[in-house]
Amino acid sequence: MNDVVSRLDVASVRRELRLPDPFLDGLDAVERPAESLGPVLPSDDLAVALLQRLGVEPADRISTLAARPDPADHPAMWWVLERMHHDVIATMGIPPEWGGWPEVPVRTGPVGRHLYVWLCLSVLPHVRRYQERLGIPEDISWASLADLGQEMTKTRRLTGSPGVEATWGLPRTFRGASYRLGRLVFERGRPEPERSRPLVLQAGETSLGTHIPATGDRLDPEACDESFSTACHFFADHFDEHPVAFNCHSWLMDDQLTAHLPENSNIIQFQNRFTHFNDSEAGDHEILEHVFHRRYRECEAPTQLLDELPQDTRLQRAIVTHLRTGGHWCNRTGWFRATASGLARQT
Repeated sequence: MNDVVSRLDVASVRRELRLPDPFLDGLDAVERPAESLGPVLPSDDLAVALLQRLGVEPADRISTLAARPDPADHPAMWWVLERMHHDVIATMGIPPEWGGWPEVPVRTGPVGRHLYVWLCLSVLPHVRRYQERLGIPEDISWASLADLGQEMTKTRRLTGSPGVEATWGLPRTFRGASYRLGRLVFERGRPEPERSRPLVLQAGETSLGTHIPATGDRLDPEACDESFSTACHFFADHFDEHPVAFNCHSWLMDDQLTAHLPENSNIIQFQNRFTHFNDSEAGDHEILEHVFHRRYRECEAPTQLLDELPQDTRLQRAIVTHLRTGGHWCNRTGWFRATASGLARQT
């Protein structure tokens, strides 16, 4: 460890980076696993090859190399990187109990915006070895880890700047707890506590979190059928666990969509798989980011923004019309109990 980094304490890092207190306090408590030597960053040539394998576009590969963190030049950020590296390795295969990784402040510049990219590169050899020990096919491993490229593309599209902002998915993907299986991504779950356990689960049972990667592919029902079926067998074969249900937290679970889209639309057919819903929360910002790749900071979507949005599809027109008339969209968590084949599509 660099001497400057070793002399830092959490209070110093807090003053310099102003990351959320719970996040920094959690990192301060992280202990170095016996098998972890700390972050070892790949050379530029190797980093380029790995980033390409991880689905990172050429412009984002260039920006990553230009923002390499260094313990002497960026001691506070290296303090964070080192402890996050230890934490990921110590919890390999286990989804984090808390949310995602918070946004590194803009004032930290390109190095701060690429810190999570270099973290992913530093833990990549560890997650790949972990997945190989489990017998996970190489194509599934790399397809899952390519979540990094999707996150970087999304960040640049939304903000106009390269790097990675706050991220919920990457902590799960690079712990080997989340996998792309065909059209959908599935994440290992934990037994739900009594106070929040949905009706589809009994005590001690687990579900798989379901996520829809933003790859531009249609949410084809048959492709989703195959993904759900594959997930049931995949987690039984490689993790020796048998989740009994699926859950999905998304704007796609908003039942208001049924008033705007035909019953045979892919979105409604996907929503109809789920039989129980909870955890409703405001979702105007999220639906505009996912469908239009536009971001706004106000409480209400500005009229000027709505005027600028394309109206080429039925979904786009529905979203804007609903907001113009004073409506709001929400995110909900949908649940369904799996059948023997993993399917639950209502017809």
